[in-house]
Amino acid sequence: MPLASAAFATSYAAEAKGNYDDAIGALRGSYANLYEQNLRLGWLYFLAKNYTTSAAYYQKAIEQRPYAIEPKFGLVKPLNALGQVERMLGLYTAILQVDPQNTQANYWTGVIYLNRKQFDKAARFFEKVVNLYPFDYDTNLSLAFTYLSLGKKTEARALYNKVLLIRPGDAQAQAGLKRL
Repeated sequence: MPLASAAFATSYAAEAKGNYDDAIGALRGSYANLYEQNLRLGWLYFLAKNYTTSAAYYQKAIEQRPYAIEPKFGLVKPLNALGQVERMLGLYTAILQVDPQNTQANYWTGVIYLNRKQFDKAARFFEKVVNLYPFDYDTNLSLAFTYLSLGKKTEARALYNKVLLIRPGDAQAQAGLKRL
């Protein structure tokens, strides 16, 4: 087994046992600044709750593969833990430039705008996801709330009722319908 492959195997085995220090150490011992090593170290430092170091390794991976979506989604995790929402939004925007239909990036961009009460912007991103996945619970619920906040009661009612098809008796959908 090649050295790098053996290091990854040892790292995976240690991660499976929850021993993140050993999982990291297995890769650090043969570190050659490879994309795959940086990506994995970003993940392992995230699991070890060392968010700043995690972000640094994910950033290295992004610089090595600037068009790749994978390390950008990875970097979102430690940034979220660090409360760096603006940088997260920048990453989602970069992902959507490469892959405009990416449902995760569209959904979470919508959530950021929803949390900021920028309902018009949130609606645009949620609508993209609902068009691709019409029976998705989270996005239908988020879009229903967004429409309710925009005063689009007819659209909100239709979506809250759809949420009740997806999850009969859903408390959030029922509460939304009562607000109409």
